[in-house]
Amino acid sequence: MFKKFALAAPLAILALGSSGAFAAGEAAHSISIIAHVPTNGFYVVPTNPDLVNKDQDMSFQPTTGRMGEVNGFFDIRNNNGSVHASLDSAPKLISGSSTIDLTVKINNVELTTTPKPVVGEAESNVNFRAPLNIAVANPTGAAPAPGDYTGVVAMTFDAVPPVVTP
Repeated sequence: MFKKFALAAPLAILALGSSGAFAAGEAAHSISIIAHVPTNGFYVVPTNPDLVNKDQDMSFQPTTGRMGEVNGFFDIRNNNGSVHASLDSAPKLISGSSTIDLTVKINNVELTTTPKPVVGEAESNVNFRAPLNIAVANPTGAAPAPGDYTGVVAMTFDAVPPVVTP
């Protein structure tokens, strides 16, 4: 009996010890996570985060003879007044020496570099969904000069306190 045990024990240890050497391997992954929690009093957030996180395509459409447009929505709230918006610079697409001027509208208000009211006091007191449209400023029947165009539309939104009249 002792010989059977003496022989079986080393074989069991050998079998258990070698199973680690023949393991299939290990896989490790990490996922980056971000979260933004806006204040309840003022926020301007796109309904689709890809609107501000990914390049938007305004390529020329041969079937329509026009440049594409960018459309989306922003959820806007200011429970202490209205919301004004402006552009940080003139919006345009650039390819070498060629440019295409753009118009930017929030809630159907065309933005400029001067702040303008885009959502009034009553509307912005609750979550207001404002449409965004970016389009060619003066579309013509002719295609723009060929090239690969790039551009940035940078907007600033301001929480404006209510007007108090004595």
